Amino acid sequence: MVAGIIATMSFAQSSLLATLNHEGTVTTYYGAQAFSTALNAAAHGDVITLSSGNFIATNITKAVTIRGAGMMMDADKGISPTTFSGDFTINIPTDTQEKLTMEGIYHNHTISVSGTLQNAMFLKSRFKAFTDGSNCVMKNLSFIHCMVNDELYCPSNSSISCINCFIEGPRNSSTNSAFEFQNCVIKSHGYGMTSTISSSFTNCVLYGRNSSFDYLQSSNVAYNCISLNCNGNAFRNIPNSTNKNNVTDVFVSYTGNTDDSELFELTETAKTNYKGTDGAEVGIHGGSFPFDATPSNPQITKCNVASKSTADGKLSVEIEVNVAE
Repeated sequence: MVAGIIATMSFAQSSLLATLNHEGTVTTYYGAQAFSTALNAAAHGDVITLSSGNFIATNITKAVTIRGAGMMMDADKGISPTTFSGDFTINIPTDTQEKLTMEGIYHNHTISVSGTLQNAMFLKSRFKAFTDGSNCVMKNLSFIHCMVNDELYCPSNSSISCINCFIEGPRNSSTNSAFEFQNCVIKSHGYGMTSTISSSFTNCVLYGRNSSFDYLQSSNVAYNCISLNCNGNAFRNIPNSTNKNNVTDVFVSYTGNTDDSELFELTETAKTNYKGTDGAEVGIHGGSFPFDATPSNPQITKCNVASKSTADGKLSVEIEVNVAE
C-alpha cells in the first residue's frame, strides 16, 4: 500500500528528510545533516525515520529506533536505499533502559562499538564492518535479515544472534563469547571458518576460500548445515551426521564474489536436497522467517519540494510513504 501525503510548511528546500517522533510530537529536519540533527534532538526511546538518500553518519549515543527506506534498490516498489556515509561509533550509556534498533540502512564503512551495548537489534540492513572499539562488550545483539560484507566481531563477554543473514568474516576470540547463526550464509574471511569458537550453526550454508583453515573448531556445534569450497573439511570436528561437506551447485548466481544485488538464492535442486531442522531449505530463504530486504515499517520513499514558495512564504511538499504489506 502506498499513501501520498501533501503538506505545506516553511523550510529549506531539500530531498533528504528525517522525522523525529518524541512522545507523539513529530519534528522534521532536512538535508544531509538531517539524521545528525534529529539524533542530537532525540531522547532515549524516540523514533527517527529517514527518507532515501545519503546522510552524513554521526556517532550514536542514544538508544533510539532508526528507520530507513531500505538497504537495496527496488525499482518495482520505488525504493532507493537510505545510506550513511563515513565511519561512526555506537556508545550508549550502560544504564539506559531503552534499546537501539536500526532498520533499512545501507552502510559501506566501519561501525565501532564502545562500552557496553545491550539488546540492540539490527534489521534488514547492510553493513561493511561491525567491530570493537574502546572497552567493547556486545550483549544479546540481534541481526535479522542483514548483510555484513566484511567483518562481524563478537568480543569477550558478548553474544550475537544472526537470523537469516549473510555474514562474511564472523570472528570471536574468547570462549566466553558466542555467535548463534540460524539460517545464515557464512563466508569465511581472514583465518577462515576457524575464526569462530563456542558458537552454534543451524540450517546454514558455509562458503569457504578453499583454505586449510576452512573448518569449524570442536567448541562449535552445527546441525543441518552444508559447506562448499571448504576442501571437504568444514565439519571434521563436528560429531553429528546431519551436516553435509563439499556440496556443489548450490546457488543460482553466487560464486563467492559478493555484490549488493546478490540474494543467495538456492537452485531448485539444492532446495530439495538440503533441508534444515524444520524441513525447509537451508540458507537465508529458509526457516520460519525467510529473508526479505523490505523494511517492515513505513518508509519515506519520496520527498518533492516546490521550487518556489507561495505568496505567504511557504513551500509545497509532497511526501510519499511506502508501507510493507
